[in-house]
Amino acid sequence: MKKLLLLSAWLFVQVLWAQQQPKQYVLIEHFTNSRCGICASRNPAFYSLIQQYPHDVHHLAIHPSVPYSNCVFYQANPTHNSARANVYGINGTPRVALNGALLPAGNPLLPAAALEAALGKTSPIAIEVKEGGVAPTKTAEVTVRAFGSAPSGNYKLFVAVAESTVNYSAPNGESKHYDVFRAMLTDINGQDISLPAPGGSATFNFSYTHTQPNGWTSNFDSLYVLAFVQETNTKAVLNSGTRFDPVFTRAAEAPAARVVQWSPNPVTEVASALLPGQRIHSVEVFSLSGQRYAVEYTTAADLVRLSLETLPAGAYLVHVMTDSGPYVGRLVRL
Repeated sequence: MKKLLLLSAWLFVQVLWAQQQPKQYVLIEHFTNSRCGICASRNPAFYSLIQQYPHDVHHLAIHPSVPYSNCVFYQANPTHNSARANVYGINGTPRVALNGALLPAGNPLLPAAALEAALGKTSPIAIEVKEGGVAPTKTAEVTVRAFGSAPSGNYKLFVAVAESTVNYSAPNGESKHYDVFRAMLTDINGQDISLPAPGGSATFNFSYTHTQPNGWTSNFDSLYVLAFVQETNTKAVLNSGTRFDPVFTRAAEAPAARVVQWSPNPVTEVASALLPGQRIHSVEVFSLSGQRYAVEYTTAADLVRLSLETLPAGAYLVHVMTDSGPYVGRLVRL
């Protein structure tokens, strides 16, 4: 059994090494309006869903003129809000575009299944964002790094400024507004970019001067930059990035992984593992083919508990990152 586990761990590391591409963050462009009653009724469930995936989702709230052009967030930058809405032909709110694909209007605004289907994917590029400056001027350095070959297409770089949280009592009853789009630092229609060859990178620099809008109070310290690369014909988003994301680097060699034992194994719902003396940073679950699954887990000191109720029956490899490096174990879900 020990040899089998060691072999599984070795195969798992080879699968990860063979992939060695950054994860693709899910870019959610959220079209809403501060005077829209339907928006107020559907946005809370939408926010509740995406807040379950803080390390996988980038959210941008765009405010077009529909159904009300006197929305204060639209009025703060009508040209840029309208232009981004026009990319998807938005004629009503609320709507959501997921990695460049406009979802049908409905309730819920974003079905959980649609979001979950977009998780666990990789991209041939990573986008690194560094920010600087002092009020009222923010600076940003955006680097696009290539770790593989992108599909052929006409790509553009978009760099947006967003405000993470705005406290404003809107006419539709909403009092907190998240990731409010303020301006596009590239041309509103994007900046042409020739994606670098694998192993290469391209860096771009931007600046933004913060001003107070009419009708609500804006906080300079809440501003951040969101960058993404989008194909102009299909609208597919290749990847996105913010300063909050960990920097992706590819190691020169596959890391050495130690074996971790899960109990019970096989398991139907919850399995646990003890890693004495280790502080646990992350837990990821992969199929034997290398597909990543989003699962819930909890940690207490050196104990980790993994919930597998949502996974289909089958064999999985669980990767646990600790202070001293990775651990890998095989787990069977009944």
